[in-house]
Amino acid sequence: MLLTVKASTIPIFFAAGVALLMALEQLTRKKPNKANALFSVIFFCCYLIIQGAAFVANGVPPKHPLSLYLFFTAITLVGPVYYFYFNFLLHPEVEYGPRHLLHFVPAFIVFFLETAFQAMPLEFKQQWLLEMFTSPPQNALMVLVVLGAANAAAYLVYLLKVDLGLVWNVDEIKTELRLIVIINVLAIMAVVSLLVGFTFKLPKVFIGGGYLLALLTMGVFLGYNRYPHFLRLLKTEIEKKRYERSSLNKIDIDTIHDLLMNLVERQKIFTDTDLNLKSLAETLSLTPHQLSEYLNNHLETDFRSFINHYRVEEAKRLLLEDPERGVLDICFDVGFGSKSSFNAVFKKATGKTPSEYRTASSIQTA
Repeated sequence: MLLTVKASTIPIFFAAGVALLMALEQLTRKKPNKANALFSVIFFCCYLIIQGAAFVANGVPPKHPLSLYLFFTAITLVGPVYYFYFNFLLHPEVEYGPRHLLHFVPAFIVFFLETAFQAMPLEFKQQWLLEMFTSPPQNALMVLVVLGAANAAAYLVYLLKVDLGLVWNVDEIKTELRLIVIINVLAIMAVVSLLVGFTFKLPKVFIGGGYLLALLTMGVFLGYNRYPHFLRLLKTEIEKKRYERSSLNKIDIDTIHDLLMNLVERQKIFTDTDLNLKSLAETLSLTPHQLSEYLNNHLETDFRSFINHYRVEEAKRLLLEDPERGVLDICFDVGFGSKSSFNAVFKKATGKTPSEYRTASSIQTA
């Protein structure tokens, strides 16, 4: 499609191109890791948002609805991805499960709605978008913009409060850290400018928001190359601050370790179906928070994973030592409350169900 581009929006299109190049650069590295993949998604979202803003500033969507496809999805997705990117860098020991997918539910819903809209007849889409661009703020798409901006802001505030707030006054990284905060605040201001400018039909305010996004993209690009080791230093400082605030400072860690190993390896406390974090902590004369902190920081696991590991190992032993014993009996004997949870946890740990594990082991022995 041929476009008549306003000269004032050329820098916005340029910034969109830079964001796309940064997204591709992360994926074309020699050995890209999860952090690179997440960083790539962040910048691809920025590319979609900035490009969408440039198209809107030029009045393109009412004529070419496809130009706005994934714009709202990107607004909703960038917050959760940004959150997981920083958490992966700062806390690589954390394991993520299916429940963490809940963070992306809003983005999935918006993606479905956008895709359904784009599947509509062209005339319908053009008329709908024309009304959105010329009428007062009553179009349903405005709700998606507001919710997406609020979603991104919520993740940013949480990140700043929980992690970055710990090291706000650390001299070694004070300048770089506050630059990140300034960039994030300006990003929110840019989204608000786009929202207000579009909603109330204020072209200058809208284009100003686009310029803010363009400047921020270039700033992040330059800052990323200027301070390549900043996040590594940030992680070190956060860990130091957390240790200073740790509830385990006055606890003998070696004694806790010995007591815990005695409970699980000799007394096999994990066979108690009713065992939970609180009861185990009371046995060790700890608070649930202290036990959880010990498991996370010293064993790099959580309570459920820790107990299930011993239950699975005990089940493996019983399955092989007593071939005539029923799987259901073993399930309850090792501490599981149902056969379904036993099968699920066992298969996740071994790749086989208990019955398949027993059969495979018998064949190998024979």
